[in-house]
Amino acid sequence: MDLDHARVRIEDLREKADFPFAPLEGVGPNLAGWGVIETCLLLPESVAIMAGPSACLRHSAFMAHARGFTERFHMLCIEELDMTMGNHLPLVEQGMADILARRDEKVAFLIVGCPDYILGTDFTGVINRLEASTGRRIILGAMAPITIGLKESPFTSAYTSFFEFLKHEKREPKDDRINLLGTFMPLSASGEFYRVLADAELDDVLQIPLCPDLETFAGMAHARASVVMHPLANGLSGKLQGEMDIPTCFAPTAYGFSTIREQYGLIGEAVGRTLAVDKIEADAREAARPMLDALRGKNVAVGCSINGSPFELALFLVDQGVNVETLFARGTIKPYEWKLIEQLRAAKPDIQVYNVSHPALYGRTEPFDHVEVAYGVDAGMFCAHAANVPLSRYQEQKYGFEATLWMLDQTREAMEHPVANYDWIYAHDFLI
Repeated sequence: MDLDHARVRIEDLREKADFPFAPLEGVGPNLAGWGVIETCLLLPESVAIMAGPSACLRHSAFMAHARGFTERFHMLCIEELDMTMGNHLPLVEQGMADILARRDEKVAFLIVGCPDYILGTDFTGVINRLEASTGRRIILGAMAPITIGLKESPFTSAYTSFFEFLKHEKREPKDDRINLLGTFMPLSASGEFYRVLADAELDDVLQIPLCPDLETFAGMAHARASVVMHPLANGLSGKLQGEMDIPTCFAPTAYGFSTIREQYGLIGEAVGRTLAVDKIEADAREAARPMLDALRGKNVAVGCSINGSPFELALFLVDQGVNVETLFARGTIKPYEWKLIEQLRAAKPDIQVYNVSHPALYGRTEPFDHVEVAYGVDAGMFCAHAANVPLSRYQEQKYGFEATLWMLDQTREAMEHPVANYDWIYAHDFLI
């Protein structure tokens, strides 16, 4: 298959229909991490039980092992014939009852796969009986990759379902409390964002990954505002705003100085305080100058597995005079990214955007042999001779101007001491 089927010049990318269509998508190297099981288990005092054919469960079993949460993950292997005939419902009910009899968690996620999703299996009776007999809260979810791109992703649905544990709280707003939503690896309490909030007398910050129990998590119902750092949290923040009157602000991880300043302004409006960032920005611009000088003149590719938007990072680099010529993306372009694409189209219309999951791309590394720096594990897979800068969600989590300096420092380190993408993936258990 010709490589032209997998790419489009960004000047021709104006709507979703322009993105290279793949009749049958492959599992791109951008898909490791943040699966539905991993998302569910962000909720404290929860256990995940996945039911389905063993061939489907193996994917999540590998991830559970890689991420080290096998202790809170169970599988119920079901025969395909039983699923087709609907004979698996009593098996699932009995299996969950047996597991929960040995567990102390207050919440259990029942996760089903594509077969039940396609068949439309109704688990309402199973869940009602289990909740009555075990006294646990049972939440139904699905790991259904066949629906990718067609509707809200399973892990977004899982994250949104956390609202079920907040909506019953009697809201008592606390003046100094802020929710940070959308983080998996939490932001450090010693980082820039916490310092900026503390300077504005906002020092009670809740992040789900740092909540030790459901009682602490329930405190999110009393925040004065929510700040969303990844789009998967927009559903939860929307419910908090719409049903509990908690203002929300969408300010995803970014790398451009002007974008970060705008985001701090939006956050300030949401929390009702002025956030002082002038000196932080000035210092960051000064510190970034020599690192950007070293990057100019290099051929650069940006992938979609980075923490943040590949279009936003590419736009920042292009604005700084860096030669970004290749992007790896998926058809699930987020609504806020279309404005970034428009700006990028005006700034550098000849950038080639590849569908990272298109089968025409697999095994093709020679078109990217000239790329010298690649951001994202997915870009690193294709740009085999480039210095790879993963910017993964599983590395340190930075926010604001600090994230830009960290990105540039990671770039300097990768150029001075290159690490093979293969070695990086295995060192971080990123293979699924």
